[in-house]
Amino acid sequence: MMEFRYEGLAEGRRVRGVVEAASRAEAVKKLKSEGVKPLKVEPVKRRLFSFRRGPSEEELAFALVQLATLLSAGLPLPKALELAARQVESKELSSAFLTVKKALERGEPLPEAFRKAGVFPEYLTHMLSAVQRGENLEFILRTAGEYLRKVAAFKARVLNALIYPTVVILFSFVSLLVTVTVVVPKVAGVLESLGRELPLATRAVLLLSKLLSSALPLLPMAVAAFLWRERLLGPERAGALLLKLPVYGKVSFYFNLARFARTLAMLLRAAVPLPQAVLLASKSVTNAFIRKKLEQLVPELERGKSLSELLKRTSVFPETFVNLVETGEASGELERMLELLADTYEELAERVVEFWLRVAEPLAILVIGLVVGLVVVSVLLPLTEVSAGLG
Repeated sequence: MMEFRYEGLAEGRRVRGVVEAASRAEAVKKLKSEGVKPLKVEPVKRRLFSFRRGPSEEELAFALVQLATLLSAGLPLPKALELAARQVESKELSSAFLTVKKALERGEPLPEAFRKAGVFPEYLTHMLSAVQRGENLEFILRTAGEYLRKVAAFKARVLNALIYPTVVILFSFVSLLVTVTVVVPKVAGVLESLGRELPLATRAVLLLSKLLSSALPLLPMAVAAFLWRERLLGPERAGALLLKLPVYGKVSFYFNLARFARTLAMLLRAAVPLPQAVLLASKSVTNAFIRKKLEQLVPELERGKSLSELLKRTSVFPETFVNLVETGEASGELERMLELLADTYEELAERVVEFWLRVAEPLAILVIGLVVGLVVVSVLLPLTEVSAGLG
């Protein structure tokens, strides 16, 4: 079976979503049978780079909480979906809610209806399976929305901390690069045409200019190697290598621990069985090395082994993480301990970022200042000598 992304009209409104079918013709036929007039049907392509932007985590969080609020007001689910579709700003989410509504009206199960919408995370469809076991739908939606809000807020805090120093450092570096590779060689050329011997400082800067000029063509290759690292090394080896990088490795490690813990806590709170919850939570982990280690725990969990014991065996998770999970298992408060771990590692990641930014910014300015001073001396010294000779 293939997945096809479609746009169409249903009840006079534009809808979007994903449908499974063996071929495009079958997908069109299936959509028509569901009361959707297809306008555009194309296979879902897996690209290395995609410029198609789906709903953000903030938009998803708002939409799910909005739907939960409408349900808490006593509205039936179809009516709540219709109202939520009108209230959300994202056209894709609006279309998704209408797609869910139509699927429910055809008698499809709730998890399947949300999955077909094509914009909701996979773990949400599994959480919604708990509704069929008696869990409250409003609680499930509100829990997922709150989770997405916290994840989005953490990302925003880290990005906000990075913006200003990153811009300062990049601007300074580009300015220095232009000065060393363009300005100094031109001045040196003028001096050589006058028959002047270049001072030692000028020759040193010219050497630096040549080194940088020869290294610049390697920059695109380095960027390409980084972007294609998983294909070059394999996902797990690339993930393990990234964790060993200074600063970035530690931040990435803490970020993934926090995300796994928060996702797992949310799924357990929604009554998803532990083995399935661990498998789904592992999909939220961005590092392939850690994700693989977590996926390997699932068969053992299905055989009744404890999560803390298995995490300890991986030799990946810190002792503090394992001990708190063990405490949660023993006290019956695993969800609360996981939330505590998520908060702790998010805070640690932020502290590492803030500390190194406080160090990197003045250090970069100092290094750039020294190099600029060298460049000024290398340019002004021979120009002064030339002026004195002309005088």
